[in-house]
Amino acid sequence: MKKIFALLFAALFLQITNANCAISDWKENESKGAKTRLLTSFYQNENGEKKLIAAIEFKIKDGWKIYGQGSDGIGLPPSFDLSESKNYLKHEIIWPKAEEQEEKIGNEVFKYSAYHGDVILPINIDLKDNSKESELVLKLNYGLCKEVCIPVNESFTAKIIDEVDPEALSLIQKFYPEKISSTLVESASDQKPPMSSSIFYWSLIAIIGGAILNIMPCVLPVLSIKLLSIINHLDTKISRIRFAFFATICGIISCFFIFAVCAALIKFVGNSFGWGLQFQNPYFLIFLIVVLTLFTANLLGIFEITFDQLALNFLNKKITDSEGKKNIFIPNFLSGILAVLLATPCSAPILGSAISFALTQNMFAVFFIFCSIGIGFSLPYIFLIIAPKLVYLLPKPGNWMLGIKKLMAALLVITVFWLAYVLSHNIGFIPALGVVILALLLLLCFELKLKFIKFLAFALVLSATFAMPRQILKTVEIPEEIPASICIKFDEKLIHQLVMEGKVVVVDVTADWCITCKINKLTVLNSKEIIEKLNDPNIVTMRADITKPNEEAMMFLRKFNRFAIPFNAVYGPNAKKGLPTSELLSKKELLELIEKAK
Repeated sequence: MKKIFALLFAALFLQITNANCAISDWKENESKGAKTRLLTSFYQNENGEKKLIAAIEFKIKDGWKIYGQGSDGIGLPPSFDLSESKNYLKHEIIWPKAEEQEEKIGNEVFKYSAYHGDVILPINIDLKDNSKESELVLKLNYGLCKEVCIPVNESFTAKIIDEVDPEALSLIQKFYPEKISSTLVESASDQKPPMSSSIFYWSLIAIIGGAILNIMPCVLPVLSIKLLSIINHLDTKISRIRFAFFATICGIISCFFIFAVCAALIKFVGNSFGWGLQFQNPYFLIFLIVVLTLFTANLLGIFEITFDQLALNFLNKKITDSEGKKNIFIPNFLSGILAVLLATPCSAPILGSAISFALTQNMFAVFFIFCSIGIGFSLPYIFLIIAPKLVYLLPKPGNWMLGIKKLMAALLVITVFWLAYVLSHNIGFIPALGVVILALLLLLCFELKLKFIKFLAFALVLSATFAMPRQILKTVEIPEEIPASICIKFDEKLIHQLVMEGKVVVVDVTADWCITCKINKLTVLNSKEIIEKLNDPNIVTMRADITKPNEEAMMFLRKFNRFAIPFNAVYGPNAKKGLPTSELLSKKELLELIEKAK
């Protein structure tokens, strides 16, 4: 088992040295006169259309050459077969200028063009559907010549990543004809995130963003309940208090590490990772509803959640301290995980930028940044480990705690209903209400006296809770939310058309589970001043909702190298490629960008 884990981690971290999936490994032919590799990337042409470009890069050794286009029957110029590619329509080779040469054979002089040294042959590729999954299967045939010519056959396979690759584009554009090279350079610079290259700078940003998460509405109840638990045990030894906070930190860091593993693996196979997108999954929402319902009931004293039974018995024996007191590691570890799960719909100010930076870098950066977020999120507990006597500054336990507990329980109930509201957009209002009722029925199971009957009833109700959405989703199509009166449904193709007509387009990417999105709407987008501005006939507002999976909106985000919401962008005659806003909107910023885009 240890060997298996070692191999898995070795395979994962070896990818650090091959950070860019859009550039293949080198392939060297038997003569070793040249080696080749495949480059791929998307870019935007001057009409704002997304295009796929590939290229074969040759590194030709001194004395060797390959033939170019139009060599009067001499040699074997490179040819490409892409017919086995998935979602492929057609392609066009862009031949860079070659060196013109001539060779006398007998009494005849043959003119030909040839490439020496380093050369890249770009290939424009049209896909059948840009929104569908694509795979490139490229078969390359060419003649490699010195004193004799050697036919070379190579094959490349690449899963197409729907993003701009600045390194691949910067290599390709050197061999592009002058008339379109500027488009490629512009695309590479525009799509690369405007970020510092310092991973330590973004690590600091990630720590600050993680710390801010603690005061977001979705996390604050958990932190408050944790403090209440500590107040309730002020007579506990400092070492034990430290251990409880350490367990919580372990839960937090472990959860963010798992997020990093998932993000790295998803990025490696060519798909996309988005912060908070698990809230699109109804089963994840149901899981949180059930957990928080039980958590609320435990807080109100309806029953006590313990972690010292059944399979956890073994862990308790290993972890429980020598005094034989109740183990505190597991519940505190799990409370750290719960806090992280509740934090994921919140993209705190600057946190989204840190995540976007990580997901556009190599795998080492992904792990480094996600663990930095975990450290930032753990800061309140880290401070209390360093200075545990701060706990004694809290008021002593008393009757006042009953009122605070009820307040915390009320906040958790609000959170449960908010999750049910988000769930209703996936499976409908009545089924979501049914899930809440079934979650409440779980509490009644704890009133049963016989352990077997209690376990059986709990299992049946829990199974029914998770089975309901599956049956609903098979038969019911939930209608799209009707957009606000000044909004139209997001359509990326329409943006370019509206801009050509001289209009300004404001795009809002949002979701019902995004707390920061709600704040932006409340303070900026739904304010009287902004609504009056957006009602201008020359301004069009588009809203992309990713409460449920929305691949078009996610592709749009990735063009800006963003992987978290909220996200807003302003387009116009003077901003054809879009001007992204900061995550936490302000009226001043939005109005200035609208004027700038006109």
